[in-house]
Amino acid sequence: MRALVKETDNTTMRLFDVPRPEPGPGEVLVKVRAAAVCGTDLHIAQWTPWAQRAGIRLPLVMGHEFSGEVVALGPDVKGVRAGDYVAGETHVPCGQCFQCRNGLQHICGNLKLFGIHRDGCFAEYATIPAICAHRIPTTIPPNVAAMLEPLGTSVRAVLEVHPAGETVAVLGCGPIGLFAIAAAKAAGAARVIATDVREERLKLARAVGADLTLDARQVKVADVILQETGGVGVDAIVEASGSVPAIEGAWKYLRKGGKVALIGLPSDPVRVNLGPDVIFKEARIIGIHGREMFATWTRMEHMLERGMLRVDPVITHEMPLERWAEAFRLLEEGQGGKVILTP
Repeated sequence: MRALVKETDNTTMRLFDVPRPEPGPGEVLVKVRAAAVCGTDLHIAQWTPWAQRAGIRLPLVMGHEFSGEVVALGPDVKGVRAGDYVAGETHVPCGQCFQCRNGLQHICGNLKLFGIHRDGCFAEYATIPAICAHRIPTTIPPNVAAMLEPLGTSVRAVLEVHPAGETVAVLGCGPIGLFAIAAAKAAGAARVIATDVREERLKLARAVGADLTLDARQVKVADVILQETGGVGVDAIVEASGSVPAIEGAWKYLRKGGKVALIGLPSDPVRVNLGPDVIFKEARIIGIHGREMFATWTRMEHMLERGMLRVDPVITHEMPLERWAEAFRLLEEGQGGKVILTP
C-alpha cells in the first residue's frame, strides 16, 4: 500500500510502498477514505523542537485525522465490526491510570497519540486501537468525518464556556478557531467576534458564522471589543491562536466573571497579571486537551446530523495523497482552511 513516511529527523517525507499492516490484539484495520492535514503534522515534517520532545520514533507513517471503513479485526476486539464507518480518536488511553478510571481518558497519565507515537493514517490502510475507532453516522461525509477529531476539540472548548445568549470572542481563525466559531453559533451564542491577522481566514470566519471579524494588524482589538460591548467586555473567550500577544491582551476585554477556554499552544511563556486579570475578575479558565471520550463526540454528531453545525466552508482544498507536498506547502504558508487528502 502507499503511505507517507517520515524516515529520519534530517529527511523530508516520502511516499512509499509498504506492507499493509495487520491488526494486533484489540486493534482494527481501517481502509482510509479521507485524511486531514494538521499543524501537528507540519511540526513532525519540519522536526521542530516540539517534535523532538514528543517521544516520536522514526520512521513514522504520518497523519492522525481520518475517516474510513473497518475491514479487519484483531483478536479480542469488542464493540466494532467489519464494515463499520468510523473516525479516529487520536488519544490512546491506557485504561488503568487514575485519570482513565475516573472518566478522564482524554488526559490519561500514560497517553499515547495515534500518528505520533504509532503509525498514522496518511496511507491506504491504518491500524488503530478498537477503543479509538469511533462509529459515526453514515450521513456525515468522509471529508467532514476526517475532521471530527479537531472539530471535537473546538466543540468541547465552546461547550465548556456555556455560550448560549452570550458574546464570545474567538482568537485565531485557523481550522480550530473556525470550528469554534461554528460551534459557538450552533450552541446559541448571541454574537461571535473573531480575530486573526490574515484576511483570507477572516473571510472563512464570516462564512462559518462570525458576526464581527477583526484584523489584529489593522485595529486595536481590545479597544474595538470594549467599544462593541459597551465597555463591559465579552462573556467568553476561546483562544485558538497560540499567539503570546493575543493571549496577554485578551484579559483587557474579558468581562468580570467571564470564561476562557485555552486551546492554542504558545511557543513562549505567557505573562498574566493574576490579581486584576483573573482573581479580582473571578475569571474562570479551562485548558482544553482534546475531546472527552466519548461525550464530546456524541454532542458533536448530534449537531452535525441536525444541520446545526456548519463546517463545510473550512475545507478549502481536497487532493489525492500523491499531492501531499502541495498540501503541506499550503499549511506552511497559512493558506486556506483545512486540506483533505484521499489515498
